[in-house]
Order: sequence, then structure tokens, then C-alpha cells
Amino acid sequence: MTNTKTLTRKNIQTLSGGRTASIVEIDGEEIRLVASTRRAKTISATMLDDMIQLSVPEFISDEHIIRSARGLMSKIKNRQHHGDKAPSDQDLMDRALHLAKVWLGDQVEPSSVVWSDNQTTRWGSCTPSTKRIRISTMLRGMPQWVIDGVLVHELAHLKYPGHGKDFQDFTHRYPRMKEADAFLDGVSFAQHQIGKESPTHG
Repeated sequence: MTNTKTLTRKNIQTLSGGRTASIVEIDGEEIRLVASTRRAKTISATMLDDMIQLSVPEFISDEHIIRSARGLMSKIKNRQHHGDKAPSDQDLMDRALHLAKVWLGDQVEPSSVVWSDNQTTRWGSCTPSTKRIRISTMLRGMPQWVIDGVLVHELAHLKYPGHGKDFQDFTHRYPRMKEADAFLDGVSFAQHQIGKESPTHG
């Protein structure tokens, strides 16, 4: 068990969006710690490249991090052990329609939304002419609010093909869009560091 109330950070890296990544050890296990000046209070955890990644506010005590990490690490390991049922294409479609109604004023409606194993260089893609949206299976297991951010991004392309100001204003109706983008930037950076091709938004 980690008895100390302080963490020793190694492999410290500066990321975009006011974030810093490092490797720390909690209860004998190495985890990736991503501290963000933009994150207010919440702490979240996900599994990335066989290592738990903990996202925390920049100004938070190590004691709080350690205490929170133990519970989150346990939940992730239990989820992996029991193998949660992956959401289906229908679940994804239903979620997209819900997001379009709540945040995009029902101004867009996809014809289909499916998981795609072929989306290895993009988190998602959209074909406005057919209104079809494909979401990378690499997102499975990530926090729902991150997946929601990608869904809103692709839904917005049904109204705005490019990434101009109108598109940005439309997507940022979803209140956690900046946070979702920052999270995915961190994932892409980590994958780039280990030599993997980094996915981008479509």
C-alpha cells in the first residue's frame, strides 16, 4: 500500500490545453497521471494501452489523488474482469439522437450511427450526403462524455461540412466539448509517444 501522502512523478511531459502528464506509483502499480488547469473538481480514470490513466485537476493534493485513485482503479479492474457488455450500434444511434435533441435543437438527424473497426486514424467520420456516421471502436471503454463529444462533433457535420466558426459554435453547445477534446488530445499524444498513429476528428 502507498503510505506516503505525496507522489513521486517521473517522465513528466507538458501537453496541450494546460495539461501535464506523468507516471506515478499507487499501491505498487504505475499509472499515468494527467493534471489539467481546466479541470475543476472531478477526477476520472480510464484504461489506455494497458495502463490506467487518471485525469485530475492541476491544484489537488496528492493525498486526495491517492484516495480517489484507489476506488477508480478498483472499478476499472472489476469492469475488465467481468467484461461489461459493449454498447451496440442501436445504443449508439439512440445516444446520437438524444444528443441531437438535447444539445443541437433537433437540427440534425443521422440516417445511421455505427461502430467501425476501420476508423483507426479518426475518432469518427460523417458522410453528409448519406447522413451516415461511423465511430471508432477505439473509443469503447472511454468515459461516456468523451464518446458524446465525438458524436456531437460528427452530428454537427450534418449541418456544417467544414470546421469553421459556425461549426465550432454549434458543437460547443455541448458543455463538455472542450474537455472531451482535451481528453482525446491526451490519448493521441500518449499513442504518438509509443509509436502508434494518432487518431483525429473527422
